[in-house]
Amino acid sequence: MSTKLSSGFDLNSVEVFILTAELGGMTQSARHLGMTQSAVSQTISKLEQALGARLFDRTMRPVALTPAGKLLRRDGGELIAAAKLLAREVRDETARPADCITIAMAESLANHLTAPLLKAVGPRALRWQMRSGISLMQQREFLSRSIDILITGSSQLENLEEVEHFPIMDEAFLIIAPADYAGPLEPIETLTDLPLVRYSLLSAMGQRIERQLSRMRMQMPNVIEVDSTFQQVSSVAAGVGWSITTPLCLASQLELLPQLRVAPMPRASFRRRIQLVARKGEFGGLPQEIATRSTALLQGGKLEQLTNTLPWIANCVSWGE
Repeated sequence: MSTKLSSGFDLNSVEVFILTAELGGMTQSARHLGMTQSAVSQTISKLEQALGARLFDRTMRPVALTPAGKLLRRDGGELIAAAKLLAREVRDETARPADCITIAMAESLANHLTAPLLKAVGPRALRWQMRSGISLMQQREFLSRSIDILITGSSQLENLEEVEHFPIMDEAFLIIAPADYAGPLEPIETLTDLPLVRYSLLSAMGQRIERQLSRMRMQMPNVIEVDSTFQQVSSVAAGVGWSITTPLCLASQLELLPQLRVAPMPRASFRRRIQLVARKGEFGGLPQEIATRSTALLQGGKLEQLTNTLPWIANCVSWGE
């Protein structure tokens, strides 16, 4: 059995009928609605055809409601009120605080964004869960709906139709070595007397670096592998080895900068793109707002202090689109 409503049975027609019943005639409702009496009559006739029932007894003066008309007047009023409430709720959805929002991001981003974002958009949810960790694990949680919004440097979700992406920034990878390392940083193949401090191969950034080294046909022994920017940068500052990192990762450990040599990738430079990922249609305009605020926060935070010290790094970063 079909559940499709007939074309003449719509909210506008029901509203015209209820007003006509309340005002006692089509002439009165036409005047109130700014319509012609003929238009009101046609609207009600189509509604009666759609329902297969007479709503007015036109043999009486003034016209009176039939039993079907009395039923529609009673329950139709509730239908119109519910429809108006629903429309209002949908329009106001972006302004209503969500019950709980879970945002996940890589540790290198969480260092910069967690507290400022909570301060900026805190009233938009009754409860926040802010997670940091291995980005590839966060992607699985996002796909299983354990995470609502993802701020990531990975591109693995870009081809999914049900998600939308909001660019925040992109940044070039850099070389860091101990400040007292006297050898050349270019080409990086010459850095054989120090081990490479790898960023976790379970992370999107670690895998991105590994793919680039493979393209450069460089075979680096896996001697040291870490999974936080503090471990990475502090190990290099302590003279343990050299590493490949990004301006954001470096900016999160500014106090270690005097103990480091920093240089751009001498050849085969490559970048990572930071973007916010959210499911389409969820949270209204909040994902775009968070992405926009993230760009502004990163531009004016510790990264700005880093570029004041090393001005050439400003050319390694671009914002938004």
